[in-house]
Amino acid sequence: MEFVGIDKFSLLDYDEKVSIVLFSPACNFRCPFCHNGESVLNCNSEISFNEIYDYLEDRKNVIDAVVISGGEPTLMPELEERIRKIRELGYLIKLDTNGSNPEILKHLIDEKLLDFVAMDIKNSEKLYPLTTGCQKVNMENVKKSIQILNESGISHEFRTTLVKEFHSPESIKEMGELIKGSKKLYLQKFVDREGVIQKGLHEIDEESAKVFREILLKYITECELRGY
Repeated sequence: MEFVGIDKFSLLDYDEKVSIVLFSPACNFRCPFCHNGESVLNCNSEISFNEIYDYLEDRKNVIDAVVISGGEPTLMPELEERIRKIRELGYLIKLDTNGSNPEILKHLIDEKLLDFVAMDIKNSEKLYPLTTGCQKVNMENVKKSIQILNESGISHEFRTTLVKEFHSPESIKEMGELIKGSKKLYLQKFVDREGVIQKGLHEIDEESAKVFREILLKYITECELRGY
């Protein structure tokens, strides 16, 4: 299994770093608001890792970090091998994950293969199936991943994409219980653009997002808006 997409220059995906973003092909969720829907559902194109490696080798003095996103990267059997090869070039590694594979997440952290992790928190526990587009979600795995990150000492953040059809003050309060004691969560603005799995969804307005932020600050240390 190879990466299926590449963003060769980003100033947004790794704080204060110039990064390249690699996109993995598979995902075990079908979030209706996912911007990478085409890659998740029906991508047939792959990028040779040798090509990616050569590109990274040529730009070691320009790019600081490699962000591995998706899809869900922890579904890639070659993920650890790929990360080790990239780290040989001296890059920082950030992993984007939905938290569904805590054992893999913990292994990568224990092996000191990650410098930063961003984990999506989709919604309150009872609304996870609706928000992920999956009838069955192993919430114990999601909770284990939250705990692993909070206890790891590694730099990390949690993030939630706000969608009017899925999030409310009640669900945000219940989500606060899910991540209670965590340090930092970003509330991200949803943008209905090409590639979204379900068309016609709506963003949460900034004032409502600020209300959600105040609710969450009763449960976590930091909560910021992103994209507003």
